[in-house]
Amino acid sequence: MKLIRTGVVAALAVVLASAAWAAPLKLKPASPQPSGARAGLAVKYAWGGDPPSKIQSIDAAKQMIGGAKPGRPLRGLDYRDTNEGDPVLTFNKAFNVAADIRGYIRFDAPGIYELETWSNDGIDARIGGQQVGYFAARQPCDANQRVEVEVPQAGWYDLRIVYFQKYSTSCLMMKWGKKGGKMSWVPNNVFSH
Repeated sequence: MKLIRTGVVAALAVVLASAAWAAPLKLKPASPQPSGARAGLAVKYAWGGDPPSKIQSIDAAKQMIGGAKPGRPLRGLDYRDTNEGDPVLTFNKAFNVAADIRGYIRFDAPGIYELETWSNDGIDARIGGQQVGYFAARQPCDANQRVEVEVPQAGWYDLRIVYFQKYSTSCLMMKWGKKGGKMSWVPNNVFSH
């Protein structure tokens, strides 16, 4: 009997842990809500030098951004896959670039949303205190993972992204949609800094 109870308790713990794991990430609205914000996202860049100098991981990019310098703001997160040798985002270099991106994203209605970041190469993206995109190493322009988030109220949410591009082409994009609905690219007009 004790063995059966132990088995039932263990099975229940697995079910509860699975349910908790599947719960949407609850975002915290920016407090205070920004007023007079400018369109786009603020960005600082650090450059790792010409090849063969290389940024191999998101951890290396995070170390580099301590000495980053302000760049021209991003229009949003709509930077499609480039041609090899094209500048990264708004920076004037094409290789070995780390970016520290800060600002806000606006959700016009509460609810459960799905978010999906795309990057070439690595990314650590956070919105409203939750990690919504992560890829530690190098990859071609591709989706990272899709996450569900709970937006408790309409308004602005803090956005922080560390991104790096080693060499070849670069991209940085995001998709969103209400849970169960169609995903679309996030429009640039919902970002501010």
